[in-house]
Amino acid sequence: MRRLARILLGTLAAATAAGCANDFLPSSFLNDLRVLAIVADPLEVGPADATTLRAELWVPPGAAVTSAAWTFCPLSAGSVAAYACAVPQCEVPLAPAPDGSVTASPGALALQCLASAGGGVPAGPLPEVVETVFRLQVQTDQGQRREAVLQIPLHPAGPPADPNLPPVVRSVEIGGVPVYPPPGGTPPPLAPGAVLPVHVVLDPASAQPYLDAAGVPRVETLTVSYYTTNGRFADDRSTGTDVSSGLEGTGITSSPAPAEVWIAARDLRGGQTLVGPFAVPLAP
Repeated sequence: MRRLARILLGTLAAATAAGCANDFLPSSFLNDLRVLAIVADPLEVGPADATTLRAELWVPPGAAVTSAAWTFCPLSAGSVAAYACAVPQCEVPLAPAPDGSVTASPGALALQCLASAGGGVPAGPLPEVVETVFRLQVQTDQGQRREAVLQIPLHPAGPPADPNLPPVVRSVEIGGVPVYPPPGGTPPPLAPGAVLPVHVVLDPASAQPYLDAAGVPRVETLTVSYYTTNGRFADDRSTGTDVSSGLEGTGITSSPAPAEVWIAARDLRGGQTLVGPFAVPLAP
């Protein structure tokens, strides 16, 4: 039975100087190390296919990434177990490329796991899909840590004819000014107490049909997450293909640098698209 590929962009406890105060900050406010997205191509594979994953990180000014370790496991224990590897001895490290991405063949690594356990290809019918697990653990020189997991469905019989594709961002406007696709304009300044509308349009065709775990036909639910380095968003996340949130001039910290705004679109089956940063000037 096919299980849906799900993504966990979760956090380990971050050791930061702000301590417990960080618990009350919205998830859209960027003030410590963050994994904004993990982009994979392709999002589903056959037994002979490789996939490439790239993490989109936000690192606080003055901090540097000291460790970014990728691992692979051929089978997830599921969300209840925080997507832990169901076969711990088969979780293997992956060597990243110079740009930080990793490329691996889930099918080949799964066979290596079977070989190391002294077995071959299991007898009997193979499952329709196996949820393989890629895990990233990142740390900075300031002691901040994050962990993110992406499941890549492995289809033993071959890749699906209609593989999952990431959402397509058509346009982004901030304060009524188009900022995406490039080249974009400069939004109006964000002033204390003011609100700049952030309007995002996704391609409706990005919401693909699929069969859920019970074999029932569904259509993907697309979501948009908003992130900023200054000010606050009225809503951290929206659902739909034509959505908006307000970038509020609340909690603005004094800085000569503009606020950075990022937009992440997700299909809740592993497909992710990140656009930005978009520079929003701060009113004097």
